[in-house]
Amino acid sequence: MWRKLLGKLKKAPGIKKHLKQARKGSVKAMFAVGKAYLRGGKEVAPHAGHAVWWMERAARAGHQQACVHASRLAWDGFVSDEMGLGQPLREASRVEDAFMFARLGHQRGDPEASLFLVWLLDATKMKADTERLEALRAAAEKGLPLALVGLADLEARSGASAERVMDLLSIPLEKNLGIAHHMVSTWHGQGDLLPLDEKKARHHLEIAASAGYVPAMALLGECLMVENHRQSDDEGRDENKERLRRLTRGESLLRKAAASNGRAACVLGDYWSSIAESPDLQQAIQWYEKAVSLGFVGAFFMSGRLVLEGRSTYMTQQDAWIRIKQAAEAGHVGAKDILSKRSLC
Repeated sequence: MWRKLLGKLKKAPGIKKHLKQARKGSVKAMFAVGKAYLRGGKEVAPHAGHAVWWMERAARAGHQQACVHASRLAWDGFVSDEMGLGQPLREASRVEDAFMFARLGHQRGDPEASLFLVWLLDATKMKADTERLEALRAAAEKGLPLALVGLADLEARSGASAERVMDLLSIPLEKNLGIAHHMVSTWHGQGDLLPLDEKKARHHLEIAASAGYVPAMALLGECLMVENHRQSDDEGRDENKERLRRLTRGESLLRKAAASNGRAACVLGDYWSSIAESPDLQQAIQWYEKAVSLGFVGAFFMSGRLVLEGRSTYMTQQDAWIRIKQAAEAGHVGAKDILSKRSLC
């Protein structure tokens, strides 16, 4: 058996043979060459521009899987490079090409292309409900977990039964897909689609956070910080250790989530400015500024208020008022209240 396997590996065509076949018009070889330059390996260094050249040729010639790769590369702005001798050229996103190749793959029945088409429609905020639903269903019918999650969410918003929605989520939940468990946690926490059940809500939130789903990590981290930041009067030594362990875990989850989640960063700012037994304004400011960089409205308000209250001078009063105004314009209630009181003075 091993000899047969080794024999097949030895006979497997290398990049040179694939290139020769691709230049003669083999669609399968075009895709193989495109994939080789996309990923790189022992025989070739990765080159996105040369990968674009071959993936687009393969897609136009009828290769189903090449379409989604060509679409993603176009969205990422990589420019086709026939020779691949210099550095890959990356420009603005080629949106029209991305849609063209995604739609081509979707028409040919590739579920990844269908799912990417849905992502493109959402990313560009295009109003194409019929096309979105059709592509989502096509990908879900092929069993793609993310597509099943998207369809479950869409049907839940449209009034589908809990049985129908949970049936759609059976595969994503079985595969421990973070976003699926987060959705179930939210439904159990709100008690609308699924029965109100705090234990089940927390159980699914834990799974979602363990799977690395950032919104779940942020929410669980926030819960742990809120629940464990204060010592009770009758707390024993072992209880204190366990509380501190949960508090540390909460901060760790928030720090991880804060790389891309503005609310998580702002919660850390709130903790170090107002909740911790020994406030650390330097840390608070660091996290507020991180949240501001991510566009989280609450951080504009909290950082501005920190200065207006005289607790910090890391920005001018004028800059602090600018942040309060920005938060108010974005709909922050607290910022609106401060501005309305100022106008009365």
